[in-house]
Amino acid sequence: MAARRRRKSDLEATRFLRALPHYVLYPAMGFFVGLSSPVGAFLLRYWLADPLLKYPWLRNELNYNFLFYAYMGVGSVVSFMVFGYVLGLRSERQRISNRVLSARVDELHLKSVTDALTGAYSHGYLHEILEIEIQRSLTQKSPLSILLLDIDDFKRINDSHGHLFGDRVIKETAETINANIRSEDILGRYGGDEFVVIMPGAEHDTAHQAANRICQAIAKNGYMVTVSIGATTFAGRDKQGVKDLIAAADANLYLAKREGKNQVADRMPGEPSRLARS
Repeated sequence: MAARRRRKSDLEATRFLRALPHYVLYPAMGFFVGLSSPVGAFLLRYWLADPLLKYPWLRNELNYNFLFYAYMGVGSVVSFMVFGYVLGLRSERQRISNRVLSARVDELHLKSVTDALTGAYSHGYLHEILEIEIQRSLTQKSPLSILLLDIDDFKRINDSHGHLFGDRVIKETAETINANIRSEDILGRYGGDEFVVIMPGAEHDTAHQAANRICQAIAKNGYMVTVSIGATTFAGRDKQGVKDLIAAADANLYLAKREGKNQVADRMPGEPSRLARS
């Protein structure tokens, strides 16, 4: 426990030092560096003095050379503190500039991988994430499920109510999907009115329940729209690619559309159709 407390104390001290502005930290360091000059000179002369005359030497040294040590101390301390302050100002400006630049880079990266309307991940980035999750699933022998969602009759909605209303429907749909999936699931906008949900570690039944929950929630969200969902699960055994998983989910999505829309299809290869209407 004591070791744990010490480690926590050291971490807090490190955070405190990092939080200090450099124009405060560097002059403080300069104070101790400058102070070491007269102290170091005195200790060196004391070490070189005759061992039998240490005490008389010490008394005489302080009597005759006190002003010398005081002058050296004040001069060194002031010089190093001024130098530290000037250097700290430059360093602090650079640190703030780097922080702003880093935040800007993060913002630009986020914009490059997300959809501006919905905040969901973009089509290209979804493929990268899916490749990573497939490799993780193969390594850990864990399941991986994906949901492919499409808004039913979206062209009719656009034609009847206009594109602004259509955009609002897409945004509301994305928010509803996001509210009905797990925190570890990944939502992306795959196309105009299509979405993909990547569900790491989700088995077939888990994906089926999530898809039903989404389907029912969207049908009740007040915009009088529905979605069809195609789901598929990768067991983490046989090698499959991104295109294979998307194709399997797309085939189930087509099945859900063909059978009447507003439902979930998650047929596995070699299994009979399993449809769930909301």
